[in-house]
Amino acid sequence: MAPRSAQPLYAVYLERVINIPAVQCHRAAVTDDYATAHFFSEGYHSGWYGEFHWSVDKPEPFPWGGLSKKPVSPPMQHAWNAAVAAFKEFIKALANGELIASGEHPASGVRSEIDRVEWTRTDLILDVRNGDLFEERNYKRTLRWSAIVVQAAIQQSKPIDWDAEWSEDVARREKGQLPNEKAYVRKLETRIKERYGVTSVDGGDLRRFKVALYRGDSERPRSKRKKPKHKL
Repeated sequence: MAPRSAQPLYAVYLERVINIPAVQCHRAAVTDDYATAHFFSEGYHSGWYGEFHWSVDKPEPFPWGGLSKKPVSPPMQHAWNAAVAAFKEFIKALANGELIASGEHPASGVRSEIDRVEWTRTDLILDVRNGDLFEERNYKRTLRWSAIVVQAAIQQSKPIDWDAEWSEDVARREKGQLPNEKAYVRKLETRIKERYGVTSVDGGDLRRFKVALYRGDSERPRSKRKKPKHKL
């Protein structure tokens, strides 16, 4: 993943939870103008904890939750379910270090990185609009972090295990599960970049790999890079 500058938590929330196809695909079918205007564009929901407040470990199962639990249309329910699933993935990304959050400590006012273990705690409420993280116990909220910003972690690259990639795709070949040959190089390149954290893959290696695989070879091709000549 390429490094990115820090963004307000609200911007990342909209990007990862609200402005995603799984949520927005239901927008046209929702007839409630108020819901459409505020949920699909702002991520607003009239839930138990507040309009922009989410339980970190137990996102609400119903939109417009709380005491009333007003019924909603099936499209709105589907959109909400998709948003809840995406929110859980958002928190998981913060907990596993894929995303790095920093905030201002309420006591000192000093901005520092938030330990990712923080996101695994219970009884936390996240105000996504203002970027505030609270702990709620016995109906009392205590502010833990404010003005939270988020950025992608810089992943360190690791050597490409071509043998493992070859074994994986030979198994797919034997099951008749290889993708269209024309699209294979692009798919392989994307897979390698994501797995090994590299920014580029030698095109010659990719093409030789593809040709041998689709030709039915039993062994993967080796790199043909020339060894540097030693000067006498």
